[in-house]
Amino acid sequence: MVKKLAFPGLTPEDFQHPSDKKALEALKKVKGFDFFTKKVLELGLEKIIKVQFTADCLRVSENQCPTLYKIYLECNEVLDIDNPPELYILCDPYLNAFTTGFTHPVVVVSSGLLDAFDDDELRFVLGHELGHYKCGHVLYLTMAQYLSTLLTMVGEMTLGIGRLLGSGLQMALLAWSRRAEFSADRAGLLAAQSENVAMRALMKLAAPTRKIWNEVRIEEILRQAEEFEELSEDKLSKIYKFYFGIQRTHPWLVIRTREIKLWAETDEYEEILEGGVPIEELGKRKISKRKKIRRFCPKCGAEVSPDDNFCSECGYRLH
Repeated sequence: MVKKLAFPGLTPEDFQHPSDKKALEALKKVKGFDFFTKKVLELGLEKIIKVQFTADCLRVSENQCPTLYKIYLECNEVLDIDNPPELYILCDPYLNAFTTGFTHPVVVVSSGLLDAFDDDELRFVLGHELGHYKCGHVLYLTMAQYLSTLLTMVGEMTLGIGRLLGSGLQMALLAWSRRAEFSADRAGLLAAQSENVAMRALMKLAAPTRKIWNEVRIEEILRQAEEFEELSEDKLSKIYKFYFGIQRTHPWLVIRTREIKLWAETDEYEEILEGGVPIEELGKRKISKRKKIRRFCPKCGAEVSPDDNFCSECGYRLH
């Protein structure tokens, strides 16, 4: 078994996809963005989320499902996360995982995914979700997940004005969400430390049936991704791709597989691996002796100091 590496000092900038950064900058400039983020906080959506998962899901800890929790903590060590979000198991036969909340995010994995994925594939999924957390994606992901509900609620509160503002925001938010997945996939690759494991996990999401897993070939998926890209050469295919993709929160799986393959072959990825430390050598260091915990403003996503009372970017009260 290959020993896992941890990456002390890893920052989001080390693995964040360029299109994620660009789309997030564009999202923050959309008319109504500040208005909607403020409303999300005012509506108490996070409390609703907390009640929902506390009531219906199994919270994982060192005393509850300790084997899974150990893998989860290892992924946090690998990605240099000191204050991991709570982890929950959702009773759902579909293969799914997501991160939600904002000031107190939670990572959720479905029972169907746990049944289907081996430990290494699970590391990719958990690393993916933790990548969202480390990159400060969580507030915007939550907005994307609950956007239809939010548009209805805010529209009723503002006599329809909120819904008019929300139409442009919805397109920008979904466009960013699709690109944010590429950054999270890179974090998943760093957690799994095997491109074959990462692509195998994505393959299972694309074809969630055990009957064919042993016969699926990654090279054929990559060839399929190339064929998909070539479909943009004529105008009609471009229109179809735009029409069927514009409402998606995630990119097509064949494209995600190709992006993982491409990044795994870059000097950027190799440099991160070269700077890794065997996880066993990290020892049991106290959080107080490690670097400062990374915090992000729940309103604008800017990084803030643990001691800050207000966000220096938008003025939001943090305590």
